[in-house]
Amino acid sequence: MDLRVLAGDPADENLGAQVTVSVGSESLDGDAVPFVRVTKEEVRRILVGHARTDGERLDVAIRAVWSENGGWHREHWRGGDVSELLRHPAHAIPGDGTRSEVIAKAVAEGSRNTVAELRGLRYEMERQVADLLAQRRNTALRLVMAQLVELSIAFSRARDQARDTLREVRNPGVVRHCEAMDAELGEEVTRLQSLLSSVSTFAVAQEGEAQQRFNMLAAAAAAGLGLPALILSLYGADAYLPFTWDKAWRALAPIAGALTLAAVIILRRMPGSTTVKHYLAALGLITGLIGVLLVAGFLAP
Repeated sequence: MDLRVLAGDPADENLGAQVTVSVGSESLDGDAVPFVRVTKEEVRRILVGHARTDGERLDVAIRAVWSENGGWHREHWRGGDVSELLRHPAHAIPGDGTRSEVIAKAVAEGSRNTVAELRGLRYEMERQVADLLAQRRNTALRLVMAQLVELSIAFSRARDQARDTLREVRNPGVVRHCEAMDAELGEEVTRLQSLLSSVSTFAVAQEGEAQQRFNMLAAAAAAGLGLPALILSLYGADAYLPFTWDKAWRALAPIAGALTLAAVIILRRMPGSTTVKHYLAALGLITGLIGVLLVAGFLAP
């Protein structure tokens, strides 16, 4: 299809060039430059590939795509219109023999500019991790780690495109942008991997905390089952059965008190912050257990 590329949005008739654009997924031979873009659609996508031009034609090869839908993940390239991604950076394109070199430089410049958007995605992941650590959101830790790995792969693939261009292209403008991409994306990959390492450490600590919580809950369950049995064995249940209302409160009040004391001690020593919901849940369990004993006492022969 014929498009006016690199003319800005809205298009400036004094900028850009009218070229024939083809988009595919097959690798391009020859002097190709990096083509890295982040779409502005409702579901953002990271496109990583390369492009080649002879001044009249611009071929784009999309080699890998990552979608934000459901958390960043790799998906197959299904084709699509990339005209929106070729409007910037707005650039004056000469009509002489340097036309192809200037278009190639502008496309590479657009890829370098995209690094800032990729950095923004890394900031978003850091915010997710911060919210997770502060318990401001309930995002699954496994999903966050998977997204960090996927973004690290995407950034590394984009960096590879810049490195491949440095080995093959001699256009000074293209080389300058690719060197900057190589350096900046290398730093982004390092920071993502450092963030992933930190999250992994947190995951280990979280597993230890979960195990400790389980042990505490097991202790609570043991207390809930053992204390009533111990107290009833000391009383001698036959003296209270079957229950009357007078016998019931005298038999169950010490049990309720012992269970409440055990629950409070366990909740205060449980790792992490203890909320009102935890106390309400404990109260509900104690009430339920006392209710079961009460009903059983009234139904005893």
